[in-house]
Amino acid sequence: MTGRLRMAVAAALATTLTASSLLPLVKNGDWIGQSIGAVVMVAVTGEVVRRLSVPRPFVGVIQLVMLIPYLLVVLVPDVAGPLPTPDALRAYGDLLANGGDDIQSFAPPVPASDGIGAILVTVVAAVAVMVDVIAVTYAQAAPAGLPLLALYSVPAALAESGLGWTVFLLSGLAYIILLLAEGRERLLRWGRPLVPPGMRGPESGTPRPWARGGGRIGLATLAVAVAVPAVVPMTANRLADRDVNGGKDRLTTINPIVDLQNELNRPDNVDVLTYTTNSANPRGFYLRLAALDMFDGNAWKPTEQTLTDVPRGPFPAPQGLGGGIKADTVTTTVKVEKNFRQTSLPMPYAASTVDVKGKWRYEHEGRLLYGDDGQTVSNLKYQVTSLDIKPTEEQLRNAEGSPPSMNRYRDVPDEVEDKLRPTALQVAGRGGTPFDKAVLLEKWFTESGQFTYDTKVPGGTGAFALENFLKHKTGYCEQFASAMAVMARILGIPARVAVGFVPGQSIGDNTYQVGSHDAHAWPELYFQGAGWVRFEPTPARGTTPDYSRVQPAPSASTQVPTTAPSESSSAPAPEQSDDCRMGDCASESPSAAPVAAKDDDNSWLSGLLIGVGIAAVVLLVLAAPMLLRQRVRRRRLTALSRDAAADGAVREPGDAVLGAWYEVLDTARDLGIRTEDHETPRQLTVRLLEAIPEDATQAREALPRIALAAEQVMYAPEAPQRTIGLAEDVRVVRATLLTSATRGTRFRAAVLPASAFRRPESGPLDRLRNSRDAEPEPGPAPG
Repeated sequence: MTGRLRMAVAAALATTLTASSLLPLVKNGDWIGQSIGAVVMVAVTGEVVRRLSVPRPFVGVIQLVMLIPYLLVVLVPDVAGPLPTPDALRAYGDLLANGGDDIQSFAPPVPASDGIGAILVTVVAAVAVMVDVIAVTYAQAAPAGLPLLALYSVPAALAESGLGWTVFLLSGLAYIILLLAEGRERLLRWGRPLVPPGMRGPESGTPRPWARGGGRIGLATLAVAVAVPAVVPMTANRLADRDVNGGKDRLTTINPIVDLQNELNRPDNVDVLTYTTNSANPRGFYLRLAALDMFDGNAWKPTEQTLTDVPRGPFPAPQGLGGGIKADTVTTTVKVEKNFRQTSLPMPYAASTVDVKGKWRYEHEGRLLYGDDGQTVSNLKYQVTSLDIKPTEEQLRNAEGSPPSMNRYRDVPDEVEDKLRPTALQVAGRGGTPFDKAVLLEKWFTESGQFTYDTKVPGGTGAFALENFLKHKTGYCEQFASAMAVMARILGIPARVAVGFVPGQSIGDNTYQVGSHDAHAWPELYFQGAGWVRFEPTPARGTTPDYSRVQPAPSASTQVPTTAPSESSSAPAPEQSDDCRMGDCASESPSAAPVAAKDDDNSWLSGLLIGVGIAAVVLLVLAAPMLLRQRVRRRRLTALSRDAAADGAVREPGDAVLGAWYEVLDTARDLGIRTEDHETPRQLTVRLLEAIPEDATQAREALPRIALAAEQVMYAPEAPQRTIGLAEDVRVVRATLLTSATRGTRFRAAVLPASAFRRPESGPLDRLRNSRDAEPEPGPAPG
């Protein structure tokens, strides 16, 4: 194994070991294997590129370019292809944005959601590139510890109880491995190390390697660093996680939708809780964990809510619930399994009283209880009294408009609304009242839209994820609930997304067993007088409420006339046609369909232009060294073809002569032939002649002539006044060198010439010439 390859292996191993510091922050997931794959990808790419003698500044750039398709393929496999596309890049960006939201919603250890995993893989890959470039490409192992330190410092600062001595030991060992590899490489450059007799090892007089001594020092230092904190008493003050203000806490609640897909895809259905209820409608008995009321275009999440003490008596009346709505009182006893450690208490909507032990805080709008000071539901048994609200079709259809306080439940980012509004109008624009529009949306997802339920699709509820979901019509409850809630908001209906569990499996005596596979998300829409009402757009999951099993009434502008119906007026509503797909159904007005088509055309054209632009930029960057090299060669040969005595274009013939010699040297560098700055033209000529075949007589005669002309410029009292003939000599030598090289070497010299990154003006020939031309300073006048 060569020294450089040994350093590359050490850099990859150091990055992998240091990345282990992330394990205490995140639950195990696919990100571990994906991160290791990224590190290996960086190491292999760097070794291949360096073997091709690519200039050092470009090694890291090429590694990053090669990482892009790898990251897209492993992180967004359903969208990414052989080459990066605008859709794949947008999906990757949405994934990172979702991961950022997930990180803010959880305290370590966080679940390994797709977004969080994408961030971790990206960070590890970026650190791997920096370590490889610094330690291997630039052969500076000590500074390479800075990105490793940064990778270790972030989890060390976030871990509530520290990372532990094992993680610290692995991270410290990673840096020592890097230093040992560099020390061995430096020793091997000098051959056998020379040490004083007293420093020799005990084995038959062989010298003791200095690297081995450094390794022992490093390991001893690590041992001391681990042992000292274990015996020295240390304390730390931690700030409380709550900001207490007048008996109320301002907290950002946990977002359980992050872990939803992981639970649904678990191979085993782990028992979560058991409940016994006297509900008359047990199949519609949903248990809620969270109400996500803010949509920022990337994900649904809960807003910062005001938490109060749990009311001693009945909870305040449910938001928006008025008189005349039938509501049965339901009593439920819940027993939670020990392995379920959620900090939100599973309860039906709308809970009225709760009898539970522990430290809990109450949030009014969502009617939820959240654990305080580390309180979880693990192994709890509690009783909940709730209202089973049963609005009728007429009550919901006749619901008055919602008050201004509900406006925040209609907020949708402009970019999302622009993309989904044509579809929302097309699907539910015929509905006469907000309730009719909501029923049309629900039926489109469950009946006429031909959607398929699948938990294996990529997660996410951002703009691109929703657009992709509506296009391919495949997803799971997260996408169904999010899409219906967003489209309802676009149609002016206040909406939010609830997360919790469907009723589970009956085990007799009004008792039901809920498992991890019963995790679910559904939309809740607000109607004044009835409050928050559940809908079920996910096919094959949960139950459709009785009030939405109706035929929605069309709006007044689209009602079918009783006499002489026209073809356009009798067109079926979207929910009546099994073949109705997005973009194929009749719309609310003649202009709606063209708008949707125009949006699709613009989206396609925009994607094409973005793809062409990215390809053009990549090609320009890749072609820049080749174009620069061709320009320099053309300028040099043009200067050599002129006669300085007859043409004033060349101020000094010596410049053109040196250009000829530089062109020969640059050609050699491009082909990987070693050239040293300290060598004279005559010394370099001897080495270059070794690369020229014996039968190439013209080239073997032309090369010394070019070198002699360069020596005359550097050392002769007067520079040569004529340069005619040198241009042809340069062409002959260059052509012969290219012919003698392999096809791969010639391709590399043409596409990525090493000489394009060197400035000839800073070379030794110019320095010698400048020193020769320097005028001596006048000395003192003779006395």
